[in-house]
Amino acid sequence: MSHFSKITAEIKDLDVLKKTVASMGFEFEENANCRYYYGTERKDFVIKLPGQYDVAITKNGDNYAVEADMWGGHVAKYVGNNANLLMQNYTIEKIKAEVSKENLAILGKEQQGENIALKIVDPETGGTINAVCSSDGSISWQTSGFAGTGCMKFQNLEKSLGTVEKTTYTSEYYAEEPETGIETVNEILSNE
Repeated sequence: MSHFSKITAEIKDLDVLKKTVASMGFEFEENANCRYYYGTERKDFVIKLPGQYDVAITKNGDNYAVEADMWGGHVAKYVGNNANLLMQNYTIEKIKAEVSKENLAILGKEQQGENIALKIVDPETGGTINAVCSSDGSISWQTSGFAGTGCMKFQNLEKSLGTVEKTTYTSEYYAEEPETGIETVNEILSNE
């Protein structure tokens, strides 16, 4: 593999969040009342859940934060403890959206216990990315089959998913890139 990264998922894309909420079978409302244990409060964005409580989405810098009354387990039943299920589903939708922008293809989706793994391929190079979306809101990102630093062209994609906590480079990353037949500027200058 070329490198692997540990990413903490963050909600950055409201359109992807709306799509996620719809795919989970809930309604996403703007400028609506959010129901809490202590009463209701007007919020910019609300995920309407069945039953008595909802989830608010609040702006937090460049990201969005989940705000909910987790007491009693009602909200967790629908979006997971600490909204982990919502984050996991959002991450999968965000990866799908970003992959299509990068002209990549998703080859498969596999349930691995509570985690979901997506296998992504770069048709241009044949390199692959294995993205494991954990139930704790983190993403393990592993690239393989990219010569040298070729895997780094996906750094913006990694950053679009959240905060990249750690990147580890493997021997494949440090391997020489294949010859292209094009001389580098240094080779041209040294021949003169």
